[in-house]
Amino acid sequence: CNTLGSDNSSIVGFSTSPSGSGTIEGSVQMDNGSPLPEVSLSDALWGSTVATMTSDNNGDFSQASLSLGMHSVTYSKSGYLDETLTELLETDGETLYLETVKLLDENCTSGTMSGTITDAVTGDNMSGVNLYYTKGKNKYFTWRTGTYFGQTEDNGSWSLPNSNYTSSINPGWYTILSNKSGYYRGYHDAKNCGDISRQNNALSPELKEGEMRIMLRWPRTSPVTAIDLDSHLSIPNSAGDGTFHLSRDTNVVVDGSTCFKCDYYIYGANDNVTLDKDHKSSSPPAPPPGDETMTITKVRSGTYS
Repeated sequence: CNTLGSDNSSIVGFSTSPSGSGTIEGSVQMDNGSPLPEVSLSDALWGSTVATMTSDNNGDFSQASLSLGMHSVTYSKSGYLDETLTELLETDGETLYLETVKLLDENCTSGTMSGTITDAVTGDNMSGVNLYYTKGKNKYFTWRTGTYFGQTEDNGSWSLPNSNYTSSINPGWYTILSNKSGYYRGYHDAKNCGDISRQNNALSPELKEGEMRIMLRWPRTSPVTAIDLDSHLSIPNSAGDGTFHLSRDTNVVVDGSTCFKCDYYIYGANDNVTLDKDHKSSSPPAPPPGDETMTITKVRSGTYS
C-alpha cells in the first residue's frame, strides 16, 4: 500500500526523521505461494543498513526496535532473484506488516509487462496517462527519479517495453507510476517474468474540499486468491443518532428522489455517500485484478468504518 507520512519532511535537501521506534514483520513465499524459509533480509533506513533477518520455516520474519522512517527491505536467496520492498514505519510503537513478497526464480526470462489504467470513479479507460517505472515493489518515486516509458493508448492500455521504449527490461518486480493532470498519482506493482498482462491500476480524480474517497484494489495472483471483493462502509445516518451500512445494491434516499441503478446514501443536495464503482465477476474485464471506489462528498462528525 502507499502511505503518506506527515511526520517526515524535506526542506531544501535536508531531511528530518520522527523520534520513536517500531517493529517490522512480514512473510516471503515462492512464486506459487509456498512459504520460503532461510531468506536473508537486509533492512536499510535512509540508505544505511540497520538490521538483518532470516525467514523461518513458515517464511515469516520480524524485527523490533527499529527507528521510524522509510525502510527498504531487501530479500535474497540463492536460486532466486533479489527483491526490495519499501515501506514507511511512521508512529512510535507501531508494528508494520509488510505485504507478502513472492521471490521469482532466477531462471525467469525477460518479457512484456502490460495492463490498463482506468478512472477509479467512472471505470472509463484513460488515454494519455504519463508512465514511469523503477525497480522494486511498492517504491515511492516521482517523475524526476523514475524512467519515462510513454503514455497509455486510447483504450487505456500500457506495455513495457513498447514502440516508444524498446529496451529490454530485466526480470523482477517493478513499480509503475501513472500521472495525469486532474488525477492523483497512482502507483502499482508489476511483475516481469515472461509476458504478463492485466497488471492494471485505477486513478482517483482530484477531490474537492471536504470530500473523501476510499479505493479497494486486489491484484491478479497465481494461484488466484481473490475474484470478486465487495466494498462495505458504515456511515453516520442522516438523523445523527446512529449508523448506516452502505454496500452494493443499496439505495437509500432521504429527500424524496430515487434511483434504482445507483448505490448511495443521500443526506441532502450535493451531500451523499456513493459506491461509484462495483467491480463484479461479470465486469469487463473480469477480475482479478479488480477495484472498487466509494466517495464521501462531505465528511461529517460520527464514525466511519
